[in-house]
Amino acid sequence: MDKLYELWIDNKKLCITVIIIFLGLSSIFIVFILKKESTENKDSLNFSKSSSETVIKSDTNTADKVKSKKSQEISIDIKGAVKYPGVYVLKNGARVNEIVKKAGGMLENADNNQVNLALILQDQNVVYIPFEGEFSNSLTTTVQSSSKNVTDTTATSNGQSVSESETHKYDINEVTKEELETIPGIGDKKAEQILAYRTEHGRINQLDELKEISGVGDKTFEKFQMYLEVSP
Repeated sequence: MDKLYELWIDNKKLCITVIIIFLGLSSIFIVFILKKESTENKDSLNFSKSSSETVIKSDTNTADKVKSKKSQEISIDIKGAVKYPGVYVLKNGARVNEIVKKAGGMLENADNNQVNLALILQDQNVVYIPFEGEFSNSLTTTVQSSSKNVTDTTATSNGQSVSESETHKYDINEVTKEELETIPGIGDKKAEQILAYRTEHGRINQLDELKEISGVGDKTFEKFQMYLEVSP
């Protein structure tokens, strides 16, 4: 024990120096460890934040792409003289010829001379391809909008339209053959039959009398009755 004490006395300064150096190094080591952990935690937080922002940005881009794709598409309902009537999705700016192809093309008894295949379509349009004898107006395609604020219209090759609410009605007792031929559902033959019936029976008092003409059934009558009237 005495030897240890003597050794301590002889090397007191050296021991104190070693202890101070050890404590200094320990302090430096502890500070380094704490700083490293703080840096790692900060990097981890930044990585997590960056990952979250990347996911949110990716989801936003995906939603924008889906929205953009939808805005570039239009839904069109085609009816009449085509093989497969129905609703088809087309690109925005599509024309009548594209919806006709989608629907399998026109039937043999379709009056393609009255169809404006170059007409540009809009979303929710209803396209009607007439059968032979239904229309006499040249290059006409019936395009109806399903919008509540837009009335049914007949779109022509020059972009004009005629509202059903503004349909001109002819007096059945005064109408001429040429005027009859402009009415949907009445062709040259039916126009002659109507005039012949009027000549034979005299004044027509009710439009229903036209059903007595051969070939004029309920469906045919419904097509043209809105264009005719009996004046007092």
